[in-house]
Amino acid sequence: MKLKKTWLALTAITALGVVANQNHLTVHADDIDRVTGGQSGIPRMDVVDISSNNGYLSTSDFQTMKNNGVKGIIVKLTEGTYYHNPYASSQITNAKSVGLKVSAYHYSTYSDQSSARAEANYFADYATQLGFASSDLLVNDLEDTSTQNSGVSANSQAFNDQLKSRGFVNGALYTYAYYKNSMNLNTSFLLNNRIWMAQYPYTPSANDLWNTQYGMWQWSSNAGFNGISGTFDVSMDYVGMATSSTGYVWDSSVNDYRWLENGQPYTGFQYYMGTYYYFDNGYRSDNAWHDAWGNRYYTGGDGRAVQGLQTIAGKQYYFGDDNTFNLRENQAVTDENQMYQADKDGVLQPWQGYLYDGSDQNGGFRWYENGQLYTGFRYYMGTYYWFVDGVRQNAGWRSAWGLTYWTDTSGRAVQGLQTIDGKQYYFGNDETYFVRINQTVTINNAQYKADGTGILTPFSGYIYDGSDQNGGYRWYENGQLYTGFRYYMGTYYWFVNGVRQNQGWRNAWGLTYWTDSDGRAVQGWQTIDGKSYYFGSDGTYYLR
Repeated sequence: MKLKKTWLALTAITALGVVANQNHLTVHADDIDRVTGGQSGIPRMDVVDISSNNGYLSTSDFQTMKNNGVKGIIVKLTEGTYYHNPYASSQITNAKSVGLKVSAYHYSTYSDQSSARAEANYFADYATQLGFASSDLLVNDLEDTSTQNSGVSANSQAFNDQLKSRGFVNGALYTYAYYKNSMNLNTSFLLNNRIWMAQYPYTPSANDLWNTQYGMWQWSSNAGFNGISGTFDVSMDYVGMATSSTGYVWDSSVNDYRWLENGQPYTGFQYYMGTYYYFDNGYRSDNAWHDAWGNRYYTGGDGRAVQGLQTIAGKQYYFGDDNTFNLRENQAVTDENQMYQADKDGVLQPWQGYLYDGSDQNGGFRWYENGQLYTGFRYYMGTYYWFVDGVRQNAGWRSAWGLTYWTDTSGRAVQGLQTIDGKQYYFGNDETYFVRINQTVTINNAQYKADGTGILTPFSGYIYDGSDQNGGYRWYENGQLYTGFRYYMGTYYWFVNGVRQNQGWRNAWGLTYWTDSDGRAVQGWQTIDGKSYYFGSDGTYYLR
């Protein structure tokens, strides 16, 4: 790391590694023993951190480090809000090319929460530009004197929180023991396995490991590798925070990327670049079904879990549009006003019929036809209902099939005699439901005349009713079957309950009459049952 004040706290120990006292000694970093990659008896060189001080490093240089046990490289990207490492891109590319895990760090100079967030954004911007993923390790290097004030703990948490808000969730903190103790630095916002602690023994030993309570220990800043010029910082990674590959990692053996978790090929879903991908032994699974979390999912040809309406193997399925990605089963689903029924396997069929949609409009039901909101009549529960864009229409006139109908306040097409806006109409009683127009209609033995709009007026007079009783005609008076005399076609006829009565004696108006075999009241001299009677010849028809 770049130590502006290159003094580190050390704990005095005996030759056997037993703590002699808790007094902290300070020594210059250059005073510690020089160590070399491959040297026996020293702590592991799991991780090397580099900056522009190390200049350009070739793939051969990184291969040499890897050959000496190095697994991870942590590259300085930024400092404050004013500096980018000009070698960062080549250092990252060359380290990755030999299969090393690459992480990044930022040298912090912030003095308050606002500047901490600004530096985190500066770091995140450059990390994004250089291709770091959300799962990559990004470290806050906390050591500069400008950061040392009473708010350092809150400021450091603000830095970490801002990185998370930018999508970089694998944050860590680098500092040194004396700094943490002297500043009473509270790192509880991170787990200890996310703390990278620097503390240098005079003579490092594999048998005397320090800071094991943390994720990683930087144990020397005076390390070298045969064949590579310069001096490097080296660390021992206790938990794999910078060495165990997590996420998409280039696998040179198959010339492809694989997903690893803590260095192991992963099987299952992982969220990456805005969606979920499924991996089988680390390999991305394309065009395949997957079961997870009690749901079913499908990953397309690009490996991404699909959403929305999808056609798979000639069948339609729906996976939602709310970033849940799971297949909908055993339910009704809507996609752009198209309604479907998903069966137990998620296969969709266009919805047919009534469906409750939860709204408060006309009862909240909708009618779908072949998945589309329907306009027109549909037969349901013993009658017809009228729908406009799927919404049931209640009281009102409807036109269909060249006929006219009325639906009542519950949306049902009516039958029989109905009074609408103070006028009477007749809609039949044979489940045809349409209003009768330009005809006579009989309702409960009452006769009506329906005009061109269907409005009824009670019928008066003679009408043929199709029966064979006395010629099949009936006389109505104000719509009702009439009993008594009625003048018609030049004479009087006698009716009983509307039926014309033929030959027989009749009493009316206190007088007596005779109707012949045609039902007509007679006049003049008549012989009835062998006897002569006179009924006048003046159009009065009664018996004298």
